[in-house]
Formats: sequence, C-alpha cells, structure tokens
Amino acid sequence: MIDGFGALGDTLLTAIVIRNIKKRYPRIRINCITPNPDLVRSDPNIESLNDPETYFSVTSWYIDIRNARDGCTNVLAPTLKDLGIKDFEYKAEVHLEQSERNAAEKFLKELKQPLVSINCQSKEDVKNWPLENWQELVAILGENYSIVQLGGETEPTLKGTVLRLAGKLTPRESLAVLSHCSLHVGPDSFLVHGANGLDVPSVVVYGGSRTPKNLGYRENANLATSPPCSPCWIHEGDNETCQYDIQCLRELNVSIVLSNVLNRLKAVDAIPASL
Repeated sequence: MIDGFGALGDTLLTAIVIRNIKKRYPRIRINCITPNPDLVRSDPNIESLNDPETYFSVTSWYIDIRNARDGCTNVLAPTLKDLGIKDFEYKAEVHLEQSERNAAEKFLKELKQPLVSINCQSKEDVKNWPLENWQELVAILGENYSIVQLGGETEPTLKGTVLRLAGKLTPRESLAVLSHCSLHVGPDSFLVHGANGLDVPSVVVYGGSRTPKNLGYRENANLATSPPCSPCWIHEGDNETCQYDIQCLRELNVSIVLSNVLNRLKAVDAIPASL
C-alpha cells in the first residue's frame, strides 16, 4: 500500500484504508510505503514499513476526486472500491505508547483543565481561517480554558495566554499532547485526523475548499460553507490561488465557531463551573 500524497494527514488516511482491507481480508499481509513511517510504526494492521514494492501494489490517494472538484465523495471510497470494498469504516486510529502519553503530560503539568488544542494553519491558504478570527477566538476561550497551540514552525504567534508548542514537537509528540485535550480546533489537517484517532472531538473550520462529505468525521462539528466557487480543491502545488479572498472562510465568523466549540465542550462535560 503506497501512501500516494505523503502528507502527515494522508498517512493516517492510508492507515484507515489498510485497516479496512485487513478487516475484509484478515490473512493479507500489508507493507506500507510512506514518507512518515514513524507515524504508523505501532499500527497492528501494518506488517512492514517501506520494504521494497512488490508486483501487487495499490496507491492510496484521491487524485480523481481532487481533479473533478468532487464535493460529495469520501476520499477513501475510490481506493477501497477498486479493492471490492464498498462499505467501510471511516474512522482514524492512532497508536501511542503509554510512555509517550506520560512524556506529554510534562508539557502540560502547569496548565489548568480543561485543555483545548488549536492549530491555525494548513499548507493550503484556502483552508486557513483569517488570523484575526483566531486571535479573537483564543482571547475569549483563554478566559476559561488552557489553550495549547500545535502545528508546524510557521504557525502564527498569538497574543494572550497560549502554550505554544507549534514547531517544537515531532508529529507523535504532538499527538501525545493532543491525547490529553478535551477538544481540538483547526482547519482540515493532520491534527484533525489525529484527534479523531485519539477519540478527541474537533471543531473543524472547513470553509468551502473541501467538504465534510469528502473528509469529515461524524464525531466532529464540521463547519462548511457553499459559495458558488466551492468546492474548489485549490492546491498551491498546482499554482492555483483563490480569486475570491477566501469568501468561504470569511463567512464563518467568530461567533459561529465559538458556539460550536462551547457546544462540543459541553457535550464532553468540559465546561468550567464558572460558566
């Protein structure tokens, strides 16, 4: 099984494909070829990582959905359909060792509960909610919650009381920190897939470039809009840019995101007594 796109989130999606194959064909032995082997090194459904490709290989990707700007089809459906699997479980799994979870606690020991993790930035600008909205959201949430910022080195610096771990952790360390949070908030990204694999609910700011039908987990609050230009599936690697000033994301104001955050926190019994 070849991880076709190779981004961190796509590696976790590839692992979902592998798990569904193993469920249908329990005796099959799967070698996963991926640029992120450490991310799935503990996955019990994978027999080997980055062994040489054999005569029978399948690429896990969704290039046809992207090229067709399809907003209705789950990204894993075409790959699994080619393997004779029409009904499948769309649920991520993350396999952490207890030692990794324990180490993550050290980063968080000074923070009051509940914890909310955020990341503000995806590789694709069409997925990125305006920074001023993130700043306003964090200022409100920071009054009652500890905010932990995860993601890469290019994550923006936010004012206020935010524990910035962005750019300081490996992907597995980030997931270990995430495992201690009550909620994750961010764009469609690796950390959303990771949160789902850890049974941490998310509020996902989709906008309109991709849709929840493509990538959304039912456990999450998937905030999407549908202007005439959506879904655009703009990918900067193809030299594409939004011509509409990310209207789809600007339609999601702070009050919409905040209300969904508070509703999700209430659902997992993580509302402070002061509220």
